[in-house]
Amino acid sequence: MFQLDRPDKITDTIIAQIRSAIFDGKLTPGDKLPSEKELTEQFQTSKQTIRESLRVLEHMGLLEIRKGSGGGAFVVEVDVEYTKRNLANFLYSRELSLQNLTEVRKIIEPHAASHAALHRTDEDLARLKTIIDWSRENYLTAGGQDISLKGQEFHRIISQSTGNPLLVLMIDFVESLLKDFKDSLKLDEAFCRSIHEAHEKIYQAIIQQDPEGAAREMYTDVVDVESQLVKLEKDNGRNQPFSFF
Repeated sequence: MFQLDRPDKITDTIIAQIRSAIFDGKLTPGDKLPSEKELTEQFQTSKQTIRESLRVLEHMGLLEIRKGSGGGAFVVEVDVEYTKRNLANFLYSRELSLQNLTEVRKIIEPHAASHAALHRTDEDLARLKTIIDWSRENYLTAGGQDISLKGQEFHRIISQSTGNPLLVLMIDFVESLLKDFKDSLKLDEAFCRSIHEAHEKIYQAIIQQDPEGAAREMYTDVVDVESQLVKLEKDNGRNQPFSFF
């Protein structure tokens, strides 16, 4: 499966070839890689170099190194949380702002809502209804973190109804960052009520299979959330920009 090729750093070749084998489907989640001895022979390198390469692939979330009897290097499915952490690492030193988040949300979330209105399933509606019902009963008494968590789930369900894994990842990541921002503030009753009312309007448009209405209500929600969070920042006396990481 693997070929010897000696660039300046052999670990780069080992990592690239195993990674390509996974992405090409030659290795799938659950598959066990050849033993260290076999990999050493195939790449004509030391065990230490093989171990270093496998550790990098494990850090990338592509492999799991198991010890003991029956152990070895196994291919795993990269999960969403791991991917989000890598995205966060990329953005760590780039001074991400609330305005940056809102700009992205304005582009992708109305599209997701429009798509959901046309293609939602009974299961999607049931899941959204559960959140809407909970919000109706609890937005006055629930804590801000509870409201944030339910709001994140509301947007995640809408994104999942698109069936587009890239869109799902983007919205989930952005909504996670937005939740962190909300949790850093003291969300007041007015904010919690507005979130519930906005989600209720989006939900009704999706029920009615009204893509234009769903997109419009989602856009309005995105803009209003930014405006209210900016106000809450001032009310909380925050003078420095929020650090997302």
